[in-house]
Amino acid sequence: MQIRFLKKKIALAFILILAFIIGYIRETIFIIINTVINDYPFPYNASYVKPPTFLYSISTNHLITIKWLLTLFFSICFAGITLFLVNFYFKSKSFNKLTIITYSGLFLISLIISLISIIFNLFESFYGVSRFIAGLLQYPLLTLIMFTMFYFIQKLNND
Repeated sequence: MQIRFLKKKIALAFILILAFIIGYIRETIFIIINTVINDYPFPYNASYVKPPTFLYSISTNHLITIKWLLTLFFSICFAGITLFLVNFYFKSKSFNKLTIITYSGLFLISLIISLISIIFNLFESFYGVSRFIAGLLQYPLLTLIMFTMFYFIQKLNND
């Protein structure tokens, strides 16, 4: 029993470290792309990574499209990591369902705000709100919040 508990804790630590590493990689990629889009001089970015020269040959519109695709990709990655973590640690279908509903709901809210703001030509005004919500999906913060919430819910139910 004790060895199994220790293995579970080690796996949990590994998954969380992986989430933070992916979050760091995501942040570095976006900082580098923003450096190119805004034509900031090196070393503008906090990562001190010089943007590859091929990025300068890509149009700003294409770089923005790449950022949107990367946003979707990293959102899916973090949803998957969170779902895997919750399923691995708690083995609860209701927690899994709540994880899927949370990620899907936040994605849909962000998408709806973006679409409505585009339709009414107010995208600049609502970009920050939509971006904030989309940002929650692509960082380990939501993973930690959900894991902690489920942990305490389980503790309350077991005590």
